[in-house]
Amino acid sequence: MKLKTTFLVLLALGVIAAGVNYSEIKAYAADCMTAVVTESDITRQPENTPPTNNWVLYTRNAGNAAFRSGPGTPPLGIGSLEFTTPTGADKATLFNYDYVGQKLSDVNAISYSTYRTFGSKPDQVAALNVEVDVNGAATGGFTTLVFEPVYNTAQGTVTDGVWQSWNAFGSGRWWSTRDIPGVCAFECYASWNDIVAANPDAVIAGGVGINQGSGNPGLTSAVDKFKFGTTTLCNTFNFEPYRVAESKDQCKNNGWQTYKRADGSSFKNQGDCVSYTNNGK
Repeated sequence: MKLKTTFLVLLALGVIAAGVNYSEIKAYAADCMTAVVTESDITRQPENTPPTNNWVLYTRNAGNAAFRSGPGTPPLGIGSLEFTTPTGADKATLFNYDYVGQKLSDVNAISYSTYRTFGSKPDQVAALNVEVDVNGAATGGFTTLVFEPVYNTAQGTVTDGVWQSWNAFGSGRWWSTRDIPGVCAFECYASWNDIVAANPDAVIAGGVGINQGSGNPGLTSAVDKFKFGTTTLCNTFNFEPYRVAESKDQCKNNGWQTYKRADGSSFKNQGDCVSYTNNGK
């Protein structure tokens, strides 16, 4: 996806973003706020199509992802986003487009948690993707940066049946889908800090998010607590199978009947809902 196309699409989405649950809290960029993301926040599209929302789940063939409870005890709330790629030709990617245009040098936090249920290849699990243009305002340097825990063994080995946390910022090792200064395509690995140092003009040119790519037959892995922060915008995304109340306005007009607490429990009345949004209880 080219930088110019992405910017034009996102300009058209300026009003759409205001209707999503987490948009109410992204304005407080000085602090990294927890933002709940559910099925109602995303648009599902075939891969290689322009984004029509600021959250898009792209799929190839039988690749898919679903919001679910569990598995196990997720790091935030009671749910997660679970990716499945039945064959090596399948793929699923969840991208967020709120960071388009921000400089890579302004990024100050990237992390997530994963849970591998099973897979035919050892140590594989859903990865992080960041679409960038290393030329900045001068387009033509588009690539996708990829972080995979399998290449970050200093942080631990991927293990089935447990939640594991991964820090992709700083010394976290990434690879690139195209040759860029400091990193050859696919076969070379460099830390986030080294990539930024070698590409001082680089900007985020498209999606930021989670990808379970092709070549992972039979892999089922879940993701939660995805954190991406810059000097102006920071969110920790909490993937949940239902809508969680985040503001008192959502409790009004019988809204308390359709929203829940992060632990999945329902509200007794509007006052109970407002109390939860004010103090988390």
